[in-house]
Amino acid sequence: MKPDLELGGRVIVVAGAGGGGIGSATTLMLARAGAHVVAVDRSEAAFGAIRDELGAIGNPHRIEHVDLAVEGAASEVVARSERDLGPVAGVVNVVGGFESMDQLAPLLDEGAERTFARLLDFNLGATLAMSIAAARSMQKGERPGSIVQITSSTGIVSMPYGAGYAAAKAALINLVKTMAVEWGPRGIRVNAVACGTIMSAEARRWAEGVEEAARDAVPLGRCGEPSEIAGAVLFLLSDLASYVSGTVLSVDGAALARAPYNDRDNLPVFITDAGLRSRLIGEA
Repeated sequence: MKPDLELGGRVIVVAGAGGGGIGSATTLMLARAGAHVVAVDRSEAAFGAIRDELGAIGNPHRIEHVDLAVEGAASEVVARSERDLGPVAGVVNVVGGFESMDQLAPLLDEGAERTFARLLDFNLGATLAMSIAAARSMQKGERPGSIVQITSSTGIVSMPYGAGYAAAKAALINLVKTMAVEWGPRGIRVNAVACGTIMSAEARRWAEGVEEAARDAVPLGRCGEPSEIAGAVLFLLSDLASYVSGTVLSVDGAALARAPYNDRDNLPVFITDAGLRSRLIGEA
């Protein structure tokens, strides 16, 4: 059969599906591609953005108001999914982030160790639990399974004042590679999407000025949209990515490809001659 982007009735769990950001965009895109989506979020109110749209798409689906940080919660979600929809064929872990902007702080601050440990647990605990529970279910299905972890560019470079978050995302990247090698013989692919600066509707309300700053910092000259992360996830879950495993796909507008010593014109800071600069950037 010719591989395509159709998910044709596969049961896909999206952990962190609510809130109108990456999780919500991913949930809706997968449902439109034919998946039977199990949308999981710890906040019941977070589903407001997708509940009606999921119903309108018409595929069988489940909405689970569950805190995956609770021991055993991930296994229970998977068990209910198996009972109502069938064995899990894929999982997308969008869970994590910062619980509060108060967690942004210098490592020398009082209490930095507690914040660091909390961020590690918040960004890794539920993801690990859901991945293991889903992988066990995948072995019962008729086709190989696929797991996609949503990580961050900060896990590849650094994040001053957000060390716990960045360390967790770096650990997640290593975990993706370990899972891919350990579970590959079981027919399970594991990959990650490393997000750059992605602007949801909520982010635009509090992150004033980010889009203007992105015009200088990001080679594509803009922030990303949640749907652009969802598209990468759909690819990695689909048969088009059937030989892709253990990889990290950066979706960041080429931000990480840009040299840190480049200035706002994307020229190295040591190029100071006005005539040369003008010629290189096409103003001559």
